Amino acid sequence: MRIICEPTGQYQNSLLRTARRHGYLTCYVNTESVKKFRVVETNDTGKTDIKDPRVISTLARLNKVIKHRMLGEDYLMLRKLGKIYDETDMEIVRMKGRLNKLLVELFCDYSFKKDFLYSNSGLALIKKYGCNPYRIIKTGFNRFCKTMKLAAPRIQTETLKRLFEDAQSSVLNELPTGYIEILQQRFCQLFQDYMNQRKRKEDIVKKMIEILMRLREKDPNIPPPTPGVISAKNLARLLGEAGPLSDFSDWRKLMRYFGLNIRMRQSGKYQGQYKITKKGRPLGRKVLDNIILPLVKKGCLYGDYYHVKKEREKRPGNKAMTIVMRNFLKKFYGWYQSGKAFDQKRFFNSESRYSKAA
Repeated sequence: MRIICEPTGQYQNSLLRTARRHGYLTCYVNTESVKKFRVVETNDTGKTDIKDPRVISTLARLNKVIKHRMLGEDYLMLRKLGKIYDETDMEIVRMKGRLNKLLVELFCDYSFKKDFLYSNSGLALIKKYGCNPYRIIKTGFNRFCKTMKLAAPRIQTETLKRLFEDAQSSVLNELPTGYIEILQQRFCQLFQDYMNQRKRKEDIVKKMIEILMRLREKDPNIPPPTPGVISAKNLARLLGEAGPLSDFSDWRKLMRYFGLNIRMRQSGKYQGQYKITKKGRPLGRKVLDNIILPLVKKGCLYGDYYHVKKEREKRPGNKAMTIVMRNFLKKFYGWYQSGKAFDQKRFFNSESRYSKAA
């Protein structure tokens, strides 16, 4: 017996796990395929609980099914940690926005860039003065300089002068004392939450790297973290999204799994634009984007390749990035299949060209 269903929410996971425990075969059908096939079969757009099972059964008889992958514990943990990492990262971005907005109200003439607040000097300013310009002015310039240099020894005197001048300008706003205290307290609370999220993110990365090392012991073909190509963190996140690479018989199936396969639109003389389907794993594509972003800079692995696409072939930046993502995923699969160390000369050459050059 085979249990077949659409992937809707998390309910299908409980159903298919139970089915596997009882020895049944399991697979999915594509939700979009069910919707479109229902229109073909019934000649109307209605949806009922009677129509859907019949359509799913018909699709299954036509073998239009999707494999239900049962990931091992390590891959399952990697995938969940990758999702938590992404959620934590987005929460950190939101917190930075809230902190900057609150800072404008508390320290209205603060003239430094946003990144200064998260440097050692900025951390010292928050720890000692809560970014409160009224406290800075009350302390006096000499004592302010002494306190800050003890907390951040490498801070420049010019930076301290500029901070003090910004504070002098900000206190002219003359906010009520009680209101200032509330702003400072809320700012410190948000900043502590921000630091906690950063610590949580670091802990997640450590856990993911530990799992990656275990997976590499079990499967030596998994490429090692390689400077200038892929970091341990990004490698762990990519494997979490892909699952065991041995499940894919060729790179095209892996491309389809990530939603990077090409959708063509052509009819007669009409030639539409070719686009990626985006039907696979959206977080997987985001991870790939994070991997290649530092690689497309000039002098890096994909620097020349990317700039040829963008400048000579006049591709828009997002399309050039997508081309690089597809190229990297294909090469990554080949790297896994070879089980060899990274070779930059081989990376951009076909097997015949590489053999001829050798």
